[in-house]
Amino acid sequence: MGFASVPDRAIDILKKWAKNKVTGIEPLTGDASNRSYFRVRLEKAGKSDRQTVILMVRRAPEGFRGSEEKTAPSEGVPPDDPFVVIGRFLEKNRLPVPAIHYHSPEGDILIQEDLGDETLSDAFVRYPDNEVSLREKSVALLLDLQSLNPGPDMEWMRKRPFSRELYAWEFDHFLEYGVKATTPAEMGVLKNAFSNMSEMLAGSLPGVLLHRDYHSRNLMLNQKGDLTLIDFQDMRFGSPLYDLSSFLFDAYRPVSPALLDKILIDYEKEARKREIVPPSVSALTLRSLLATHAFQRNLKACGRFFYIDRVKGNPSYLASVPQTHKNLEFLAGWEPSLQSAWSLIRPLLKDPADA
Repeated sequence: MGFASVPDRAIDILKKWAKNKVTGIEPLTGDASNRSYFRVRLEKAGKSDRQTVILMVRRAPEGFRGSEEKTAPSEGVPPDDPFVVIGRFLEKNRLPVPAIHYHSPEGDILIQEDLGDETLSDAFVRYPDNEVSLREKSVALLLDLQSLNPGPDMEWMRKRPFSRELYAWEFDHFLEYGVKATTPAEMGVLKNAFSNMSEMLAGSLPGVLLHRDYHSRNLMLNQKGDLTLIDFQDMRFGSPLYDLSSFLFDAYRPVSPALLDKILIDYEKEARKREIVPPSVSALTLRSLLATHAFQRNLKACGRFFYIDRVKGNPSYLASVPQTHKNLEFLAGWEPSLQSAWSLIRPLLKDPADA
């Protein structure tokens, strides 16, 4: 039945919750975090067919500098497991998220709705003629997320800013794992450039809810063509362009240059209507900020992929490193203000073949 790879405590909880109707468990390819996922097959009472749920088991925190994500003692802390608290908030506000059937008080075991196996990334490949409509749906969902106003029960979220320090942390992550050996002088120049960029990005636009990892593998597509948002437990409060840039300049399925301008124009129109983008920010400034956010985001992703290989022993993400390099090169050509930074970084980029 595949129980061997599941901790005994999780098996005990699962059997009790399912009333011993478990007929099989299979491990799923997880994300790059400290969470493991399993598809659980259940026998429906009095029926011959089956149903499935997803079991999540979270291991002890691990990661860059001893933590999966940088935090500070003064940051807002949710009253319960962040995935559960945020998921309930999003569901309450009618955003599509997986239903949560059970979660342990410790937050290390969770049973949730099975959304199937097709990510938006998969759908772009299977249904290339639908890419425009799928991207429009994805941007519309992002705008709905950015339009939410956390009430008193989510006030802690406003104390989790995507701050200058966090931008700098992500730049440092890239420098630690994504570049070749450098001289102290080269490293000093890069750190200075990234420090200035962090300051600018952190104060660029009024904060909204941001997913922090909004891309084609964190959106699931069902048979009706509807999207569901996943992997939102690291949500913060920050610039709306962080998530938009993450989606448009995805390391897995970036938007084609032919679609880029149309999507940006449509996003800007709706974001201004919803007062996500203030009138004082010109279209030219918005484009420049988006490009800079995307540049920073791809540097972080590049470093992260090498980190996952070296520290976690998972080389599968190295295949996406070349796309981050291509995205950086495109962005430097698309936004002139990035050309100087690109000229510094380009010769230092690590080749995944040498990892």
